[in-house]
Amino acid sequence: LNSSNAGRGFGIGYRSAGGVSSGLALGREEGDRSVKFRLVSIVGGNPANVGNDVFTEVHVFLLDSAIRQIGNAAFILGSCSFASSADKPVALENRKVVLSQVGPPGFYDPASNPYVFGIHVNSDTYPLPALSALTFRLQAEGRATSTQQVRALYRDRSEFFKSTCESAVNAARQRGFDVTAIEYNPDGDDDGDGVPNSQDDEHVRALADRLCPPSDGDGTARGTHPAIFACVNQEVDVVIGRLRENGCRPVSAWFTTATWGWATANPETIPYFQGGGQWHENFKYGDEFFETGQAVLDYGLEEYGYLGNYDHVVSYAMPMFLAKLLQSYFRVQDSPDVAASLGDGNYEIIRRHLMNINVDTIFGPVSFNEYQRNIGRGAAGTQWIPASSVSSSSGGGENEDGGEGETMDEATVFKQGCVSPLDQANTAIVIPSPSSSDCDAGSYVNRLSIESEPALLATKCAACPADTFMSVPSSEVQCAACPEGSSTTDESGSTRCVTVEQNLIGGLEYMGYVLVAISWSMSLGYLAWVMLNRKNSVVKISQPEFLVMMCVGAMISSSAIIPWSNAQASVGGDVDAASRNCMTWPWLYSIGWTLMFSSLTAKSVRLNKVATNSMNMQRKTVNAKDMYFIVVIVLLLDIAILTAWTVVDPLQWTRSVVGTSVAEAGVVTIDSFGKCGSSGNMFAFLGPIIAVHVTLIAVTLGLLWKVRNIGDRYQEFKYVAIASVYICELLLLGVPILVAVQDSAPARYIVITGVIFLSDTGVMAFIFLPKIKYAKEGLPEGMSVVESMNLPSTVSQQQRRKSYGISRFSRASTGSDPGTERRTSADLSPSNNSKVISSEASNEGNLDVSQVPEMEERQLSQSSASGRRVTFEMSESSDGDISRSALGENPGDVEAVKAKVETVPKDEQVDV
Repeated sequence: LNSSNAGRGFGIGYRSAGGVSSGLALGREEGDRSVKFRLVSIVGGNPANVGNDVFTEVHVFLLDSAIRQIGNAAFILGSCSFASSADKPVALENRKVVLSQVGPPGFYDPASNPYVFGIHVNSDTYPLPALSALTFRLQAEGRATSTQQVRALYRDRSEFFKSTCESAVNAARQRGFDVTAIEYNPDGDDDGDGVPNSQDDEHVRALADRLCPPSDGDGTARGTHPAIFACVNQEVDVVIGRLRENGCRPVSAWFTTATWGWATANPETIPYFQGGGQWHENFKYGDEFFETGQAVLDYGLEEYGYLGNYDHVVSYAMPMFLAKLLQSYFRVQDSPDVAASLGDGNYEIIRRHLMNINVDTIFGPVSFNEYQRNIGRGAAGTQWIPASSVSSSSGGGENEDGGEGETMDEATVFKQGCVSPLDQANTAIVIPSPSSSDCDAGSYVNRLSIESEPALLATKCAACPADTFMSVPSSEVQCAACPEGSSTTDESGSTRCVTVEQNLIGGLEYMGYVLVAISWSMSLGYLAWVMLNRKNSVVKISQPEFLVMMCVGAMISSSAIIPWSNAQASVGGDVDAASRNCMTWPWLYSIGWTLMFSSLTAKSVRLNKVATNSMNMQRKTVNAKDMYFIVVIVLLLDIAILTAWTVVDPLQWTRSVVGTSVAEAGVVTIDSFGKCGSSGNMFAFLGPIIAVHVTLIAVTLGLLWKVRNIGDRYQEFKYVAIASVYICELLLLGVPILVAVQDSAPARYIVITGVIFLSDTGVMAFIFLPKIKYAKEGLPEGMSVVESMNLPSTVSQQQRRKSYGISRFSRASTGSDPGTERRTSADLSPSNNSKVISSEASNEGNLDVSQVPEMEERQLSQSSASGRRVTFEMSESSDGDISRSALGENPGDVEAVKAKVETVPKDEQVDV
């Protein structure tokens, strides 16, 4: 101010102010008047050292003597301590205005001392924003104020404490609240123990019991949640501790200490506490030199190394206010005489002018009512709010007890937000407190949190434990247990219990295990039969090594039922294990099926080659080892496809909800369905596997078709064809059913398990049961193995050769020694269609066909045979050479007959 107007001070008068009473105008022309202030600071000592009475006496003496010695002393800037009352008699005695920094209205009495003006806003208004917010809340809920308890605890030996809380009590009663006022003497000793009431913990706890009575034994608080107003000081910790012990959950808590240093020292306690004060850092009031009060504090810290509080802001505002007072007073005078106007004769006019002024300051608007109290704005209403809800970048606020008002560290969760005046607020008030609010659905009021957690007003809700629920918001102290048969699937915080229709196969997996055991037993039975009858012609011609492979393949294929039975997971179960089983059973089924049918294919290839060589009268050995190549190639192809499927897009167990229904209150039935599936197109891999299997069936049937004329005793075409039709019928029946029941796990399991079991056991039955039947019946009487096979010999038409059927051999033996000559006769007749047409035995008698020597290699040719019967007599010497003589007509027609003859046991295979 003093540096304004080129160092002459702030301008006054009509010429300087230009008729404008707002702002601090600089002088513009000759004749302008300027004013400079002289500030005299008085230090009266330390009351902590000399005591309040001595300090007050010294304060009065020094202030009075300074005013008397300084002739032009015009205003007193009031103290901001308990000694403020010492300013009043000095102001009255010297008839000087004192701008007092005192909030309680009882401090001001214009009738007895018209020179005391309060620049502070009325501290009685501190709790009113909290009460107003509570009123609005009840109105929004449609509740009468009479249903809400308001309880106030306050000291009666302090104007500030007493009047502040009494203003809340009176306003609450006017609005119809259920009010309880608890007034006590902090300096008294009600229980006579020699300890002042404010320091007697037992006495303070008893007061807290009246403020919020203890909860009932079941944890339910008595009555409704009270709205608490506490005008207390150092006893605050005992009060809050007792409220916790009582299980108190106030709807709101307004404490005088919430804006003091106590709040910043107890950040774990103050969440959602409300308070009031003269100023808040979020206030946006400014003047010609500073934009906000916070800027004043920042300047003070930078310039002097001192971080002030709201007292600093108010003290700064007072000289600015007096400057504008003088400008307003002299605004119409051309040549104002300041000294004369502030003299004894005219000073009363200045005082009265204060009654009608309205000045904007960095502290906010300042104007006075009939009680000479500042009514320019409302008090600063505050609440400790989560930092995310406060728009300003710094927390904290003022410090009413003269502390430095340090703000809480930015890392803390809660900051002191400004909730009033509304035009300066940076957050909305939170009421009711989270502690008193109903817990959300899925949670309950945790009494342990109420008693142990320091934050009295923070939420006391906890998530419902597993298998308990809370379907609606409530204040219950425990959650309801899930009805029998339902659960929360091991989740906490549930709003409902769930009965999950999981669509699992239930006990059907045991049926699957039984079917696997049956299939294995049948396969092992067939395998044992092959081993026991491996020398039987039926088994030998059917090639036992491939029969064994078919049995092994059937067992592997049926084993797929085991992982298929475990390819499921309950809700919350082991999904990974289920997914592994999902991919395992296609491996087992496909490899087993491929091994079974590729063995049949290889066996058919071998039989086809043998039959072809026989028909061409050629002796060639076709080993089983040569056919293993076919089995290995097909298996490798199948494994390659399965491997690609497993790596690229394996089957995974997934569960989806298909519907929900409410069975009863709080219990929901969820119909879910789980299955094995691929993320992509499963048929990209399943298609090639099906193609391989179908190709195997087709190739096998084609090979068997070529040897279809083999006798029923040995041929398999008919039975493999029937088995193929049987498999097709299973698929034609099973696939539509599977589509129809795809959302039913039990039905789907039964269909797929049935297809696996029936296809494996059915194919094996069609292959083995006829063999068992023919092996048991034995060869027809009088027929050799070769004859029973019904294999014709063919000679190339290009060589113009005729075919002959060998119908019967007869043998005469003169002894059993190797050198003994044996005579064998056979009837041969030309037959273009390879049909046996006659038989004739020698006079030595017919021999059993089982005793007929095998003719492994023969070459018969006839140049001219016109349907005539030709009889040959063959004799065998000891060296195995055949001598012959022609008996009958035209013996020369036969060009050559060669035979190597050996005797074979009955039913032993004859390799033709």
